Amino acid sequence: MRQLVGALAVCLISLITASTALPCSRVLWQAGDGQVFVGRTQGWTEKANSAFRVYPRGMQRVGAVAENPHKWTSKYGSLVITGYDLATHEGVNEKGLSAHILYLAGECDYGKRDPKREGLGVTQWVQYFLDNYASVAESVEAQKSFAFQIDTLILPNGFPTLVHISLSDKTGDSAVIEYIAGKAKVYHDKRFTVMTNEPTYDKQIENLKNYRTFGGDKPLPGERTPTDRFVRAAYYADNLPKPANRDEGAAFMFSVIRNVSVPFGKPDPKKPNVSSTIFRSVQDLTSGRYYFESTYAPNVVWIDVSRLDFSPGQPEKELQVEKEIFKLNGDVTDKLEKAQPFVFGVNKG
Repeated sequence: MRQLVGALAVCLISLITASTALPCSRVLWQAGDGQVFVGRTQGWTEKANSAFRVYPRGMQRVGAVAENPHKWTSKYGSLVITGYDLATHEGVNEKGLSAHILYLAGECDYGKRDPKREGLGVTQWVQYFLDNYASVAESVEAQKSFAFQIDTLILPNGFPTLVHISLSDKTGDSAVIEYIAGKAKVYHDKRFTVMTNEPTYDKQIENLKNYRTFGGDKPLPGERTPTDRFVRAAYYADNLPKPANRDEGAAFMFSVIRNVSVPFGKPDPKKPNVSSTIFRSVQDLTSGRYYFESTYAPNVVWIDVSRLDFSPGQPEKELQVEKEIFKLNGDVTDKLEKAQPFVFGVNKG
C-alpha cells in the first residue's frame, strides 16, 4: 500500500507541474429515444488497481476525515469503480445517477479544514452523491445546503488531491461542481456535456466558443491538452448518429472517448511524467449497463446493473477488473464476488 500511495504522490506532483499530466475526460450523450450514455477516460502513469464494487442500500457511512466526520446511511445501492483501494472515482446508482471525479489543477481549493465542521473525505465525494440522491437536480439542490466540508487526501509528499466532480442522470441532465477558494461553484445545465481538467469550467465553456460549429472560426484542435480534448469531445459527441440499439450506442460512445484518449508512447523529455489513458468506461444510464475497457488489453467487459441485488444486508461485492482483465470478456456480472468492507483513504494530517 505504501508503494501505491507513493506512486499516486508522484502522479500528483506531475499534475501540479504540468497541466497535461493526468488527462481525463468525461462525455455525456443523449442518443435519442431516451437513450443516455456517459463515457470517461482515466489518465495515469500506471495501473491503479481499478475494481468494480457493488454497495447495497442501508450502509452506515462515516466521513473519511481525522476529526468530526459527517455520517449518513446510504439510501441507494450503487456500482462503482474504485482506485488504489482508497477511493470511489466513478460510479452509477440504482436510480441512474452517475458521478465521476477528474483532476483539476491550479484553482481547486476546498478551503482550510475546520474541525468544528463535519467533514467528508474527497475519496468519498462520488460515493456520497450516489448514496443519497436519485437525480442531478436533487443533487444540485442538496449541494446548496451542505454544511460539511470536503477534505483532501494529503499524500506523504504533502500534496493534496485536487478534483472536480461531474454528475449525470438518465434524463440527460448534467452538472459540474468545482471548489474554488473554499466555495462550491455549480454549473448545472443539460448543455454541459463535457468535462476534462483545468482550467475551471467557466473558462472551458468560453474557450469552446472560439471553434467552428460553436460560434468561432478556429479549426478543430488536435493536442492532448485539457482544452483541446474538451473541444474535440464536444464536437464528436454532437455529431454522433442515432444508434440502432443500446450496443451500438455504447460503441458510438467509445468512439468519442477513444478519440480524446492519450495513447501509450515514447516519453516526452520536456514532460517526463505526462501520463497515458489507462482505462475507459461507458455507462448506459438508460438500460443499466456499465462497460470497462483497459488500454492494456484488447477486450471490453460489462456489468448489468439491473441484475444486481442492492437489498439492505447484502454483502459488498467486488471484481478486480484491472488485474483480471485478460481472463475476462463480455458480460462479467456473475464474476462479482463477496468482498471485505471497503476502507476509504483518510487525511490524517
